[in-house]
Amino acid sequence: MKILTIHADFIEFAAKKKALKEAEAAPKEPKRVEECLVVFTAVEKADEKNLSGTVERYVQEIQSVAQQVNAKNIVLYPYAHLSADLAKPQKAEQALKEAEALLVGKKFKVSRAPFGWYKSFTLSCKGHPLSELSRSFTVTGEEKGAAASKKEEAEEHVDHEALLKRMAKIHMATERGKNGLKSNVELGRELDLYFVNEIVGSGLPLLTPKGAVIRRELERFIVDEEIRRGYQFTYTPFFAKSDLYKISGHWQHYKDNMFTFTVGEETFALRPMTCPFQFVIYKSRPHSYKELPIKLAEISTMFRNEKSGELMGLTRVRQFTLADAHVICRADQIEEEFRKVVDLIQYVTKTLQMEDLWYRFSKWDPKNKEKYIDNPPAWESTQKTMKRILDGMKLQYIEAENEAAFYGPKLDIQYKNVFGKEDTLLTVQIDFALPERFDLSYVDEKNEKQRPFVIHRSSVGCLERTMAYLLEKTQGNLPMWLSPVQVKVITVTDRANAFAREVTAVLVEKGLRVELDDNPETVGKKVREAQLQKANYIVTIGDKEVEKKKLAIRSRNGEVTFDVPVEKFVESLLKERETRGG
Repeated sequence: MKILTIHADFIEFAAKKKALKEAEAAPKEPKRVEECLVVFTAVEKADEKNLSGTVERYVQEIQSVAQQVNAKNIVLYPYAHLSADLAKPQKAEQALKEAEALLVGKKFKVSRAPFGWYKSFTLSCKGHPLSELSRSFTVTGEEKGAAASKKEEAEEHVDHEALLKRMAKIHMATERGKNGLKSNVELGRELDLYFVNEIVGSGLPLLTPKGAVIRRELERFIVDEEIRRGYQFTYTPFFAKSDLYKISGHWQHYKDNMFTFTVGEETFALRPMTCPFQFVIYKSRPHSYKELPIKLAEISTMFRNEKSGELMGLTRVRQFTLADAHVICRADQIEEEFRKVVDLIQYVTKTLQMEDLWYRFSKWDPKNKEKYIDNPPAWESTQKTMKRILDGMKLQYIEAENEAAFYGPKLDIQYKNVFGKEDTLLTVQIDFALPERFDLSYVDEKNEKQRPFVIHRSSVGCLERTMAYLLEKTQGNLPMWLSPVQVKVITVTDRANAFAREVTAVLVEKGLRVELDDNPETVGKKVREAQLQKANYIVTIGDKEVEKKKLAIRSRNGEVTFDVPVEKFVESLLKERETRGG
């Protein structure tokens, strides 16, 4: 028997097509198991000679690993790819069923993937030293001598190496989406953009210098654009006393998703939203109706206590950065300001070439008293207002119950990742509740106090999730203005090194991101490496280029142009960067 155990945050699997006529019944819906030990299993021909002994050994191995990693949930997953010498299907299925019964008797909660089916699965591995282990054993008799035991140990050692290679393939498969598309996890690793480290913690990605380039360019882009549109930027604390969140309602409706801690006798929480802080800023002085709308924006770091099984690369994390803003306006300004927000979002999605997005009108559920502020008249009124605005803009949208924010309805911009999972990329919310809870006001033309409305909105969204979307959509072939390596300069011979350094210096001086490869490798190898890095342009410099003081340029789509003057190349790059083309 060959097994591969993976301690996982979660596994989700679904039966797709029968591999055997006598395949057992399988559920129609995908099954998801959280916080589990997944046991990929191949029952081999040799195991048929002593099936009961093999099952007993199998259960012992599972129990041993489960105790070491403190796993209570076990997933038995028949996986024929681990061996080329498989037992008869009936015997293999019998072994798994017997093992399931034994494990249940040992107080484990056991799930078993259906036998005899082609299946798809998505898995998130924990990543600690014991999270990935392999075993190979054959029980040929009830008892074995020392020689047989040594032979089995040797077999285990040899097979362990082979299983490690298979395990790498399994991980590759779990990181691939539909049609073999790479996920942002795989792309992040291949392109040296980010990684997650177990010592730092799950859901806390570390962006490398190259990954930081993408985030920095997105941030610069949106800050400049929002300033042009009248937004004023703030910087607010990463955490606050619980009193602030009690006023906003987060403590009552969102506490389970927050990180809280105590200092002395005071309780604090890391911020899950920026709105309470910006409302305090707004309240710090009186406002006239003539000042409204006031648009407060922030590139804000936030923290949400996501379940470990939901964490995924840059798509869903525990610390993230949101291009957040709050438009505080009069009632007669709501429609115009809402339209302006949607216009900004459409400008962003067009610039970033975001496609396959759709709008979702996210409404409350009057039965869900725990999730939403209990004010039915305000909910009905605000939802009617939002629907009128959406219909007036002629937006095509779907409606979704029980998806609103706890303080108001939302317009969500939805997408699907490479695995086909739906998520929210951007959002706009009309808030009727928090202006009252924070006692926000302005003085009208009659010198009387009035209550403003608030539009909460993101524009480029969560920077991490937007990066994930862009990586998966382009498969790492980012437009030039976002690309970590815009130009790769490659030398053909050592005689070209001096001129190559001159060219590199000129490009760097213009603020372009350039790497010089003057290593003594073959040109073919250096070009291949540049292509793997997804460089937008590869400049090859040999004796002819040195003599003419001109460049040979290969674009990412494979087009090659010779005898290009350095000044002309620089000019074209700057234009492409400025227009955000590519």
